[in-house]
Amino acid sequence: MSIGAAPADLRHLSLRAARAGADAIRQARHRGFQTVHKGGAAQDPVTTADHASERAILDLLARDRPQDAVLAEESGLSAGCSGLRWIVDPLDGTLNFSHGASRYAVSIAVAAGCDVGEGRVVAATILQPASGACLVLDADGAHDGDARVAVNRDAVPAHALVAFAVPNAPGPRRRAYQALVGLAPRVADLRNSGSTVCDLAAVATGELDAFLSFDPAEWDVAAGAALVEAGGGVTRRWRRDGRTVFATGAPAVVAALAAWLGTDHDEGDDDDEQR
Repeated sequence: MSIGAAPADLRHLSLRAARAGADAIRQARHRGFQTVHKGGAAQDPVTTADHASERAILDLLARDRPQDAVLAEESGLSAGCSGLRWIVDPLDGTLNFSHGASRYAVSIAVAAGCDVGEGRVVAATILQPASGACLVLDADGAHDGDARVAVNRDAVPAHALVAFAVPNAPGPRRRAYQALVGLAPRVADLRNSGSTVCDLAAVATGELDAFLSFDPAEWDVAAGAALVEAGGGVTRRWRRDGRTVFATGAPAVVAALAAWLGTDHDEGDDDDEQR
């Protein structure tokens, strides 16, 4: 696979890294934290807990896998030579966290084959520090502890519970909500919890039927999409009005979302036959 990388070792390290980040977040909450806003946008805060979590994760990866590349939300891309890339969201749901809400998470994924392309996620962990809920991508699927979890594959669009996330910038944010106006009457309900990673975990466990996002960052969706696919879901990306639309979840619901929102250009599907 790559330099000294056994799949089981990568899975174990992804879990250790997520735990390190979660511990740093809990410590920051206990001590007190500071918040600033990226570009002055109220919708895009970053706290000292985000930075503490990312430092803890990156320190662990640097000790155990110094030859790997890392893409982290706050510090960007660090090059590697192994063909592996770690994709780190140290605290997804920062706005929730900064307001005292409990729906936030640490997301860790590692993709193999990044020396020849974008790579394929081979290990992933999503850990929610407030509740301790933890999903891990294992050799035979997505697991919550010893229990294997699964997407609600039989969900039908008209009865689907669909979570969504929208961009922070005012123009794209407004256009995303305009697109959702036409979608809302076609499903059972739409939800925006404030944490993409937590919503993806909920799709992987069948609590939600699908998740939809506009121009998501790689660190937002890498681990969650892999867990959804391991639980029997599908992922699809397409272009609409010059932006990338991302959907993952139950096959029929994802297909309907793509049809309803329209496609300018399909960026590739992960269909039932592939997963």
